[in-house]
Amino acid sequence: MKKLLCITVLTGSLTLGLNAANYDIGVSGSDRGIDGFSLSIGNYYNVPRQEIVVIERSIPREEMSVVYYLANRSHRGARYITNLRMRGISWWEITRRLGLDPRTLYVVESRRYSGPPYGKAYGHKKHNKYRLHDSEIVDLVNIRFLSDYHHISTDDVIDRRRRGENYKHINEHYRGNEDRAEKRKDRRDDRRDDRRDDRREKGHGNKQDR
Repeated sequence: MKKLLCITVLTGSLTLGLNAANYDIGVSGSDRGIDGFSLSIGNYYNVPRQEIVVIERSIPREEMSVVYYLANRSHRGARYITNLRMRGISWWEITRRLGLDPRTLYVVESRRYSGPPYGKAYGHKKHNKYRLHDSEIVDLVNIRFLSDYHHISTDDVIDRRRRGENYKHINEHYRGNEDRAEKRKDRRDDRRDDRRDDRREKGHGNKQDR
């Protein structure tokens, strides 16, 4: 009886410990291990890191931009949209439930590619029967996001996608370019400040000589 009681208490303690750990990960939103692509999405949509962590652990990472794109356009909460997706509802149907038109919402302008799912032609009557698949919606939204966030053309993103690059790699590529450009700017500013200080020191030296 004592052994059974000890086992029961131990099992209960382990369960409480696991639940506490899950609560800490899922609700408190510790940002350990959060992906750089997810952080970029959070920065773009001005979303707290804690929320990004929770959403990231609820759905595939590449679908997070769809969640926040729809939340932004429909003025509904990201949690609400995520819950719909977790119920297995397609992105096309979720878009319609939010009162948005999926035939026009996901149009991405392109000068190099035409026809569904790219370009204005997609919204015309001749393509009214064309229904975007989940993978196409995810791709279109991420192309739009990466283009806007990094201030590059959608065609540049589409080209990289067609070469097989994933969203994370594309994001890291342009973030790296921006970081290098920022460092070059900082070095130029430092050199400019050094030259200004040198001129001031020389000026003071001349006055002392007089």
